Amino acid sequence: MKRILLLILTLGFIFGANAQRNSDKKVESSNQIDNIVNQYTDSLYQLRKHYDSGWKYKGKDVLTNPYYYRLFVRPTFYFNPIKKQMDLTLGQDSLKKSIFARKQDDVLMRNNALNDFFADIYVQNPYLVEASQEKVDQTDGLRQDLPKEVEHKVELATNIQPSKPVRVVEPIQVVSHKPNFWKVTQKYSLQLTQNYISDNWYQGGNNFNSMLATINLTANYNNQRKLIFENSLNAMLGFQTVKADTVHHFQTTTDQIRMINKLGIKAISTWYYTVSLNSWTQMMPKYATNSKRPYSDFMSPFESVLSIGMEYKLNKKKFNMSATVNPLSFDLKYVDRLNLATRYGNKANHSFREYYGSNTSITYNWTILKELSWGGRLYYFTNYHKVQAEWESTFNFTINKYMSTKLYMYPRFDDTQFDKKRRHRMQFKQFLSLSFNW
Repeated sequence: MKRILLLILTLGFIFGANAQRNSDKKVESSNQIDNIVNQYTDSLYQLRKHYDSGWKYKGKDVLTNPYYYRLFVRPTFYFNPIKKQMDLTLGQDSLKKSIFARKQDDVLMRNNALNDFFADIYVQNPYLVEASQEKVDQTDGLRQDLPKEVEHKVELATNIQPSKPVRVVEPIQVVSHKPNFWKVTQKYSLQLTQNYISDNWYQGGNNFNSMLATINLTANYNNQRKLIFENSLNAMLGFQTVKADTVHHFQTTTDQIRMINKLGIKAISTWYYTVSLNSWTQMMPKYATNSKRPYSDFMSPFESVLSIGMEYKLNKKKFNMSATVNPLSFDLKYVDRLNLATRYGNKANHSFREYYGSNTSITYNWTILKELSWGGRLYYFTNYHKVQAEWESTFNFTINKYMSTKLYMYPRFDDTQFDKKRRHRMQFKQFLSLSFNW
């Protein structure tokens, strides 16, 4: 009985010791796995910090040894680690000597380290291995028959096929546009003046308000070859209140409408054969102070000059000029109010008067400064018995885009006109104004 009890106690002690030993091994294995996981996690964290701190690829990392890929795929049973461990001709000491003797060969050292790593995995944790090298070779794994690295050369031109031409089903309609040889300009201005003087002003004077409207329109055709056709319409109309005039609320101060039409055919260089027609009259009746009888009116007078001659054009950056010489001219003057016929050189009770002669006209525009320009028109006509000459000159000073100052001077001589003493005298008109331009 005592022997049986002793045997039971002995067996229980042996089984208890084995169980404790197995438990200690499981705890030790669990702690080892935790340490490996922690070390691996820490290495990944350090690697991330290394790459985030400004790492740049320099061709000296794992990409120089493609066999590193085995560390990042599922664990596989390879032949080389076992072959290295089972080779009896290469002991552990000789292996170390071989490694240190050839430590300059980094690729060999890395391969040996990888073989040792996988051999340890196969012994310590064989349950982690999920595949074998046989399966890798069956799926066309790493090629072993290449003596050196292969450089791939791809010829893109041989791989790209030219696109086939697209067939156009709908017909293409070609629309041609003729060039526009017309150039049209418009310019409008309005000038206002107000003058007030009190009744007890020591120098005396009159109160007045005045207005002057100006319109300049052009429509010019030039086909850049031989033909030009120029048309312009200039109109000026000004009013002023006159305190001494009790019959009219206002009187016209400037009243003129002029149209110029010119057809030219290029002769040589800047010379043109021209046929021109200049016509002018006024728009409103003009009265003397406190008088109801006008001394000029629309079509009283009206004058038109038809001329044939040549024109010279000069176009520079800041100066433009056109000079016309017409040896053949026909001047027609018409006065609608017969009582004003003799005032404008016609015979009594005759509305028409014709003259044959020659004329010369010059128009110019000079941009003296960016803010200052000078333009004008010179005109001379003679029938070899009488003379008519006039010069319109305008200075424009630009203040800004919408405001400018204008000085207008208009001397004129016409020996068909007489003063109160029946003398031929120079006529002159001038005004200075501030204008609003559009």
